[in-house]
Amino acid sequence: FTGKIIKPEEVALGFLRVAIEAMCRPIRNLTTMKGHDITDHVLTCFGGAGPQFCCSIAQSLGISKIKIHRLSGVLSAYGIS
Repeated sequence: FTGKIIKPEEVALGFLRVAIEAMCRPIRNLTTMKGHDITDHVLTCFGGAGPQFCCSIAQSLGISKIKIHRLSGVLSAYGIS
């Protein structure tokens, strides 16, 4: 306990940062840890929440292009992703 009052918005932002880093870690493990330059790739997102997080994930990974399929949530629901 530091005695500092933290606003609810700051707490929520902290949770989002942790979640985004948790989603970035496996991508890094499959790419940059094996010597691939991830900045030359396009981030394709899927799932119900994928489009909500893809911009933050791409920014964290240094990716400048994102592809969001218009049926990404449906594909996830069917288990195709």
